[in-house]
Amino acid sequence: MAHVVFHAEKSSGGSTGVGEHIDRIGRHENPKNVDPERTHLNEQLVEPRSENMTDDINARIEEGYKGKKAIRKDAVKSVRIILSGSHDRMKEIEKNPNLFKAWKQANLEFMTEKFGKENLVRFTLHRDETTPHIHAVVVPITFDGGLSAKKMLGGPKELAMLQTEYANAMKIFELSRGKENSTAKHTDISEYYGRVNNQENLFPEVTIPTQRMLEKDETFQKRAQKDLTPIFDAIDNAKRINGQLRGDNERLKKENSGLKQDISGLKSLAKDKEKAEYLRGAKDIIGLVNKALEPEKLKFSVDFAKQGYSLDRIKEQEQKKELPNIRKNKGMSI
Repeated sequence: MAHVVFHAEKSSGGSTGVGEHIDRIGRHENPKNVDPERTHLNEQLVEPRSENMTDDINARIEEGYKGKKAIRKDAVKSVRIILSGSHDRMKEIEKNPNLFKAWKQANLEFMTEKFGKENLVRFTLHRDETTPHIHAVVVPITFDGGLSAKKMLGGPKELAMLQTEYANAMKIFELSRGKENSTAKHTDISEYYGRVNNQENLFPEVTIPTQRMLEKDETFQKRAQKDLTPIFDAIDNAKRINGQLRGDNERLKKENSGLKQDISGLKSLAKDKEKAEYLRGAKDIIGLVNKALEPEKLKFSVDFAKQGYSLDRIKEQEQKKELPNIRKNKGMSI
């Protein structure tokens, strides 16, 4: 079954490297997983303000932020979102020009409705990688002029709902929601690329530089630093993934604790239900016993009534016997 991809990652730091990758400029212009012969097929679905994404993010914040407090240095300034789907289905959509055009438009409409077009500083289609996908970079300026990714995206539950809404918007393209609360979550956009493009090795192969004959130490150090930049980037990326995994681990621990409480509550509910069913069963049995005893109860009532009637007759007869004596005694006294 073909599934949607809606992967969001918050960013509070610089975005130069990501911007160069999205815009295919600078040292990120031709990464290993990119086919240069297809780069011309890429599209800017929203016209960027400039060629520098960091500048565009800051410009949007400057014009849109209405808060009185100064923005914190560690505040989330952008949210990077990847929009795509299962590889085979996306390639089928790509082969159909009209369907592919409709898919691009549906994505733009969804993101515009949810986040506002003015907050989309990048909305770029990449077709020069294994799977067609869209990079959306959103500045989290809220409707009241605040800067808050939390208000815009919410917590895990709200993000899951957003992913479901995106899947609903993509149903017409035969793309559906993956399993909710699945542990198979992408922890980082770099990891996403590793999976999509089948790159199992997180660290690129590099040749350890050696100092050339008559090469000055300063020149060698600069060249070595440049040659080793990919491995340094990979190490930084691994650190980010490791940090994210630790965060995911803590989140899963909390979710596990919550599940334990839910299970405890369900067990208690099951016991209450079992007790209630037992009481209902006992009541039914008592009802059946009472029904079976009704003839005996009726007979007992009749016999008891007869006995009472008989006692009354005997008492009445005894009173009649004594009455003449009473009259006789009264006459004598007169």
